Amino acid sequence: MVVHTRWSQALIPTLKEIPQEAQIKSHRLMMRAGLIRKLASGTYTYLPLGLRALQKAENIVREEMDSAGALELLLPAIHPSELWKETGRWEILGEDMIHFKDRHGKENVLGPTHEEVITDLARREIHSYKQLPITLYQIQTKFRDEMRPRSGIIRSREFIMKDAYSFHASNESLDKTYNEMREVYKKIFSRCGLQFYVVQADPGAMGGSGSQEFVLFSDAGEDRMVQFGDSDTVVSVEMASRKIAGAHGRAPQRSQPAPQPSQPAPQQSQQGLGWKKVHTPGHSSVEGVAEFLKKKTSDLIKTMIYQRPDKSAFAVLVRGDHEVSEFKIKKTEPGAYLASREMIESLGSAFGFSGPFDLNGIKFYLDEDILTMHDFVTGANARDQHLTGVRLGDIYSQTNRQIVIGDYRQVVEGDESPEGQKLHFKTAIELGHIFKLNLRYSVPMKAHYLDASGKENPMIMGCYGIGVNRILAAAIEQCGDEKGIVWPKNISPYQVHVVLINNEDAQSQEVLASILNSEELAKRGVDILVDDRPDTAGVKFNDADLIGIPLRVILGPKNLKNGKVEIKLRKTGEASLVDIVQIGQQIIQNLDKLA
Repeated sequence: MVVHTRWSQALIPTLKEIPQEAQIKSHRLMMRAGLIRKLASGTYTYLPLGLRALQKAENIVREEMDSAGALELLLPAIHPSELWKETGRWEILGEDMIHFKDRHGKENVLGPTHEEVITDLARREIHSYKQLPITLYQIQTKFRDEMRPRSGIIRSREFIMKDAYSFHASNESLDKTYNEMREVYKKIFSRCGLQFYVVQADPGAMGGSGSQEFVLFSDAGEDRMVQFGDSDTVVSVEMASRKIAGAHGRAPQRSQPAPQPSQPAPQQSQQGLGWKKVHTPGHSSVEGVAEFLKKKTSDLIKTMIYQRPDKSAFAVLVRGDHEVSEFKIKKTEPGAYLASREMIESLGSAFGFSGPFDLNGIKFYLDEDILTMHDFVTGANARDQHLTGVRLGDIYSQTNRQIVIGDYRQVVEGDESPEGQKLHFKTAIELGHIFKLNLRYSVPMKAHYLDASGKENPMIMGCYGIGVNRILAAAIEQCGDEKGIVWPKNISPYQVHVVLINNEDAQSQEVLASILNSEELAKRGVDILVDDRPDTAGVKFNDADLIGIPLRVILGPKNLKNGKVEIKLRKTGEASLVDIVQIGQQIIQNLDKLA
């Protein structure tokens, strides 16, 4: 018999009204179609329809990973803090992690990702080059303490990921697996019915070198991408380079000490300079300070303090309306990450109020745009205090440190590419991300193997992640319409939706039985939802449009008396009448038309 579910025996609580909390299409439709229900901020229950779709996406991921020779395992969700401290990421991820102490006083974290855990496994179990290369993967629930969970399952505190990790004895071997995984990802997202792009990306907190994202352009996305003119070049905002005019039209030399002003002010106390210290109670954000002082955000300078892996510090200065590009910073300072509150305070500053003065002689990186600024505002390194009337010469005169000028910010509207192309900004949903981790985890964690000569070497690593539940949201964002969801065939909760117009009609029940007992449909693995509720045809059709199953079979007494059954495609609305005796064959033919 064909796998099927009767609506009258199912839990599909559709909603007519749009939930107030749902701001984007996928969130609204997943709530209205009865796929998910909110438990708390950033945490959701997957109801039967939603779970079926999620499991179908998981199965596609699993099939393609298995076909590529990857081996599935399941890693713990609870991690001892010691592993994260070995790699330094305890400080890097900081408040994004959900951590707790157990009854024995040991500190643990609910895994937001599993690089440390898989590397620990590898150093225990892999000892020889003969065991390499190997790729291990899992499909696992991850946890992050999102400050502002939003967009339904796209940005939640609890989410489902497929993460794979490969271990190698050579860079050539890593390159081979990395390229293979890129092709596997293309197959996965194509089978899921998604139109996606592969873009160059910043490895971020994952570390390593080469990195590519698989994204779907959508207004609901949170990742910002940049297209260079009309070319096929698309990169993340973090990585996008820009054409530099330089101060007064002169391009400054990069990574060189900043030229001193022609008449630098002598070394002196803050009171002898032209600035003024002002009280800004309760305002630490750029927007808040600008509004309080009746300034534009572009009149402020942000002083961002970073730590190096050796725990030393440096500062990056960008204009208030710009964002630091950590990708560009890490090209100069590999392994750097935002400084902790403790580090900032140890430099004589106050968290949230950092400025360029009296920071114990640390190195500065100045974004080029600051060279054209006059009379600006900075933090005063004291709580609720800022400085107004600051000049560029003040920064030069108040420091004995090296100041390096360069491009350290993310691109913005109005910038051009280095070749003078217009930059087009797009928002995107990140579906997957692949990385060359290289030695980022194996060196600090001493994950070594013995080569053919008996020499000990660190394993070279790759990492490959997919946000499995994001596949559902992305498909709905891309394919949904004003009536509801339009599922791609391969991840739809069911492939066929049979609607009984009159549940009491004997001929309708007879034709339904023939469909459910069809060996032809059973062999093809067709699954069916049967709407046998005692509701009106209008209610059933509206719900059918809302839940979006790709192929609809309508059993109406009038057509059945004429020997016909109506088949309708959800995506196009195309409808046709087919002979009852051909219904199984017609279902298969119509399914084969669908993506």
